[in-house]
Amino acid sequence: MSLEKCTPAPPLPPNPSSDWTDVVLGNCFRNIERLGLWTGGQKVIPSRHDPSGSFSAVAPGSLGGGATPPTIYVVAHGWAPGYRAVVNSQGGNVLWWGKNASANGVWASDWAWSPVSTPLVPAASPVNATGLLQSIVAQDAKAVVLAYSWIDDSATDSGYIDMDEVYASEAYTHINGIRLANALEAAIAPSFWNTHTGLLRLIGHSHGSKVATVAALTLQQRGRRVAHLTIMDAPESEITLEANGANLLGFYLEQMQIANPSYDCAAGVFLDNYVSYFGVNYAGSSNLQNIVEVGLDPSQLYSTDDPGSQHTYAAAWYGGAAAGAASQKEPPLGLAWPPPPARYTPALNQNWPTGVNQYNQWQLAAGAPISDTFSYQTNSLSVRKVSTSGNVQGDPSTRLLFGPDWPNYSIFHGHYANSPDSDNYGISFDLVWNAPQMGDYFVVTVESPEEGVEEVLLVMDGQSAPVGKTSVAISSDVSSWVFWLPIHMYFFVASPTSISHLFVSNFGIISVTSASGYLRARRLEAAAEKARRRALRAPKRLEKAQLEAPHSV
Repeated sequence: MSLEKCTPAPPLPPNPSSDWTDVVLGNCFRNIERLGLWTGGQKVIPSRHDPSGSFSAVAPGSLGGGATPPTIYVVAHGWAPGYRAVVNSQGGNVLWWGKNASANGVWASDWAWSPVSTPLVPAASPVNATGLLQSIVAQDAKAVVLAYSWIDDSATDSGYIDMDEVYASEAYTHINGIRLANALEAAIAPSFWNTHTGLLRLIGHSHGSKVATVAALTLQQRGRRVAHLTIMDAPESEITLEANGANLLGFYLEQMQIANPSYDCAAGVFLDNYVSYFGVNYAGSSNLQNIVEVGLDPSQLYSTDDPGSQHTYAAAWYGGAAAGAASQKEPPLGLAWPPPPARYTPALNQNWPTGVNQYNQWQLAAGAPISDTFSYQTNSLSVRKVSTSGNVQGDPSTRLLFGPDWPNYSIFHGHYANSPDSDNYGISFDLVWNAPQMGDYFVVTVESPEEGVEEVLLVMDGQSAPVGKTSVAISSDVSSWVFWLPIHMYFFVASPTSISHLFVSNFGIISVTSASGYLRARRLEAAAEKARRRALRAPKRLEKAQLEAPHSV
C-alpha cells in the first residue's frame, strides 16, 4: 500500500493529553496486509540481514483449502522499543519484516527468523540455531507459517526497555488482536473452519501475546476453532503493571474455552505459557488450571542489566525447544506439544539441575512455578459523568452511546474512585461499534491528577473495528485518596455522512493479586509512601492558605 493510501491520524481534540500526537497514529494497512507468508523454509537468515525476500503477501481465501488442510501457524511480535523513528520516517508504512524496517541494520524481534545464541555462556548456545519460523517448518514441513506485523503501532522512541514508554505499545494490543482475527478470517478458506483436521496455532511474544490472545478469544466467540495458543513472556509483573504496560491476560483468559491438556480431542484451545522475565503464572483461578505453565530461568545466561535478552529468551527457547530436546534425547517440548508430559501441574520449570549447558537447557522438572502466580478478578465499577460534548447519550451506569458529530469529537468525561491501598490495576468495559468506517477513531485516556497528566491507554480505529461485542481491558495503575480519577473517551468519525455509532457499557475494575503476597505488599508500601508525602504537604498547604487569606486591619 502506498503512503498516499494511509489513513491519517484523527485531528487533535479540544484539550488533548500531552502524549496524543505521539500515540494516536494513522493506519496504512488493511488487516490482511499485516500478514506475511513465510516462504524461506529452513533457510537461516543471519542477524542484520534483510529478511523481506523470505515473505510474500497473502491473498484473500488463499490459505488452508482442500479436504486435508495443513496446520496454520501465526507468530505475532511484541513491543518494538527504538523503532519509532524508523516507522515515522516511512509515514507508518512499515511491516515487521520489511526491507525498510531496520534500525541501524537490526530488525525488531528477529528471533523469529534469525539464530539466537548466548555468547556469555557458550555451553548453552545456541538457544535456537535457525529462528522460530524455520523451526516450525522443520517440525511440520506441510505447515502454512505466517507472521503478523503491528510494528507501526508497537514502536516507541527509546532503544532501551523504557517503562515510561511501554504503555504506548500496550494501547494498541486489543485492536491488533481484532485485526489479526479479521485478517485470518479473510485469508483462510471457508472450508478450513468446517473440518476437524484444519488446525490453527497462534503464537505471541510480549505484547504480541495479548494480540494473539484477543485474536483467539475473538475467533472462539465467532464459532471459529483455535487449536493452540502459545503465550511467551507476556508482560504482567509489577514492573509493567505500574507502568500501564501490563497485558492483563487473566481478564481475557477467564472468558476463553481452554482445553484440558489430558484429553487429545477436548473442546477449547490447548494453551501453554512460557515465562522468562516479565511473565507470570496464570493458574490462580480455578478455571485457568488447564494452562500448561513453563518457567524459564535466563538469569543463568544473561546479565541483570540485560532485561531485553531475558525477555526474548522465552521466544528463542520455544523456537529451539523441539529440536533441542530431540537432539538431547529429552521428551518432546515446545512446538512438539501437545500433548505435554503427564506431570505438567502445577508447572514445568527449567532449573539447570547440574549446570548451564545444552542438555540442561531442555530439561523441565515438575514442581512449584518459578514465577509468581497471579489471580485476576473483575468487579463492577461506578463511573460518574462529569460532562459530555458532541453526540453522547446515555449514562455510564447502563450504557453510553457515541454518535457522529463531524467534524467534531463526541467526548465523554467521567471519573471513578480507586484508593491507593486497593489491588486494582485496570479498568474494563464492553464495546459494540456499528457501521465503522476507515478514518473513524475511538480513544481512551486515563491517568491520576496526582501525576498531572493523562495518558492515551487505548486506541481503536474504524478500519479495524470489531464485529459484535468485544470486552476490553486497559492497564491503568492510577489511584488517589483525595481525587476522583478522570477518564476521557473520544469518538471521531471521518465523514459527514457517517452513521457510525459506538456503545460502551459494563464498566469494571480489574484487581490483580499474587499468590506470594509480594504484589500486595508492594502496593501497600507505595500507598504508605503516598500518605507520608501527602502528610508532609498538608502543613505547607495550610500555611499557604493562611498567608493568602484576607486580613482585617
